[in-house]
Amino acid sequence: MRMMQIIRQCRCCNFLWRCLTRIARVKNLINRIHLLLYSITFFVILPIMCFNMKNSLYFVKHNEMGMQQFLREKNSERINEAQHYFEMLDRTKLNPMLQSFNDNQKAGSLRIAITIITVSRNRHKIDSYEPMYLTQVVWKFLSLLQGIKAEGFLHQVTFGICNVDHDPGTYDEATNISHIVPVFQRFNKVHFSMVHTLEKEKQDYVFCLNRSLENNPDYVLLVEDDALPTADFFHVLDYTLNMHLNRRSVRGELVPQFEDIAFVKFYHPENLLSFWNLERERIPELIALTVLLGTVLTGVFVFVVKDKQPNMSAITGSLFVYSFLVVAIIGRPNFTNLRSVLSPYLHTFTPAPSCCTPALLFPSRGALEVISYLDKITCSNNFGKDSGLDNLLAERKLRAYLVQPNTFTHIGLYSSLRDKIVDPFIV
Repeated sequence: MRMMQIIRQCRCCNFLWRCLTRIARVKNLINRIHLLLYSITFFVILPIMCFNMKNSLYFVKHNEMGMQQFLREKNSERINEAQHYFEMLDRTKLNPMLQSFNDNQKAGSLRIAITIITVSRNRHKIDSYEPMYLTQVVWKFLSLLQGIKAEGFLHQVTFGICNVDHDPGTYDEATNISHIVPVFQRFNKVHFSMVHTLEKEKQDYVFCLNRSLENNPDYVLLVEDDALPTADFFHVLDYTLNMHLNRRSVRGELVPQFEDIAFVKFYHPENLLSFWNLERERIPELIALTVLLGTVLTGVFVFVVKDKQPNMSAITGSLFVYSFLVVAIIGRPNFTNLRSVLSPYLHTFTPAPSCCTPALLFPSRGALEVISYLDKITCSNNFGKDSGLDNLLAERKLRAYLVQPNTFTHIGLYSSLRDKIVDPFIV
């Protein structure tokens, strides 16, 4: 009796109680099951499952300061892991390993230059916390390179850091890393830039891309220093090179790739990857997932309810509506991320939407086009280098693609461009 009073005092519980009461009054057993399924799913299961699931419709942005602290703690855990890795690192074995990647001459191997573009984020005046993103990204790349070396990775790889900090002499983090990984820098002494912040960022990007081309690689992967590669990155990269860039599939056969591709993105903000951002693949994916889930539920229903139902079409329609709502509420990014759990070979290769450059792979020809174009434009308010890249694609009839799901995680809570903490719920 006491429990019943508590339930009625709780608004959500009271609403659910009214729903269950009405369901109990429904005489038709099948309708009662449907009402119960909808009520429990959308008022109990999904709210509990999704309130802390980013990019779901039930996701609740609460306690921004608490989220910032949570991200700092996760960041500190990665810093500790990275520092432990470097303490245990046998540098006498590291240099030969990196050199062996560079000397790889296997048939079909490609030359890939991986460059991390970096500026200090440890001089900010927001608080006393030093995020040390560069240390984390270098650690992750080196540990992944060691792993794929043991697996017999086919391609040649050169790995370096492009330091574009205005005062490289005081960028201690990059200086410490330079004893492990080659570092080249844009400025040799303190440089006070007189151009707009976005213009300097563009000039930095062009400088790093240009330097990365010096050894004539086939591809340049330019990574910003707050983009952390996932464990399957090199497997996805290898698959992308073989199936989409070096060759492409036409009617089930692999043929040489002649398309003019400027770059391939390996990261795009997940909040811009929903079903409702109207890229051409989004709605078909929503329909496909709805049909798949609806078909499975209908099959389960037919198996469980042995008797033939006179209103089967209405039941099937209800289950498909239910499936549509479940898929839409959970959100496209959460379904897409299942691909990386299942296999690196399930990543898709689709036209790239606008915005954001944390991790871009440039074919050498595309890199030259980008350098040529960006050198001729000037960035300013509301027109950054990513807007310049959009204009390049339109004016020179080039293409850009996006690999999904993301193979990089954006960890940059502290923004170097805006010198502030970004929204922790979109990091």
